[in-house]
Amino acid sequence: MTPFPDKINILGTDFSIAYVDKPSDVDLHGYKALWGQIDYWTSTIRVYKNKRPSYDIWHTIFHEVLHGICERLKLEELNENEDAIDLLVLGLMDVLGRNKFIDFEKEVEE
Repeated sequence: MTPFPDKINILGTDFSIAYVDKPSDVDLHGYKALWGQIDYWTSTIRVYKNKRPSYDIWHTIFHEVLHGICERLKLEELNENEDAIDLLVLGLMDVLGRNKFIDFEKEVEE
């Protein structure tokens, strides 16, 4: 089975993806506990992984990718609306899962 990605290109910019075991390690500056974070300065995405289900980790990855898309396309109002981003991720994951592009129920091997 394919592992979680360690890099992704968002509209021409390469981002590395790091997986951490503590929510406080997600925040690049260590100020708060987060599920995920995208940092445009360092071109990194950080995801809390630990023992979370595969579906939840994919959700966090797509959530941060959508933030990256909104940032690049200057969709500030959408980018600042965490609820809207989250709902779009749920819709995207539903389409990907129903059409069997990704099997979110299978656990990804380390």
